[in-house]
Amino acid sequence: MANETSIDEQLSEALERADADSRHARVERIKWLSLHERRPGAILGRTETMRILSEARETFIDGHFVAALLLATSFIEHTLAEELQLLGHVTDSPNFANAVAIARKHKVFPEDWLARTDALRLKRNPFSHLKEPDHKHNMGVRFRKLRIHPMRMLEADAKDAIGLMWDYFVATLREADA
Repeated sequence: MANETSIDEQLSEALERADADSRHARVERIKWLSLHERRPGAILGRTETMRILSEARETFIDGHFVAALLLATSFIEHTLAEELQLLGHVTDSPNFANAVAIARKHKVFPEDWLARTDALRLKRNPFSHLKEPDHKHNMGVRFRKLRIHPMRMLEADAKDAIGLMWDYFVATLREADA
């Protein structure tokens, strides 16, 4: 029992140090997010999609940039599919690439959003689908080509994804049915 308490205390102290060490970076990410988040007081939506929105924000703040990229692009994929369904362009849930192509064909969203969405989809894919080590969208290939620290690259990808996620969110807000 004493040994367990000691482990608990050591873990608690380690977490306190880690929290202090990462606090400034988290503050900066919250400030950056405040420039992009635009949410009304009450939001109704699909449970999974709303949870993705929330967790994308939380993982970004905590500096989990791959998770933020995956979650933000998942939110965008959900939003594209739902919007295409609501507009009658599809009856099912198309895969991400097809959803972008259909949205582009019907001019559902601005072209620059769809171009960014497609670029983010390609950056996301090596994390979602196993690729060959030298695949051009793999993280290692990209950061060496860009000559940038991998974490800076991932943070930039996450920021792009999170910012675009909020753009889609705001663009698809609707009044609740009475």
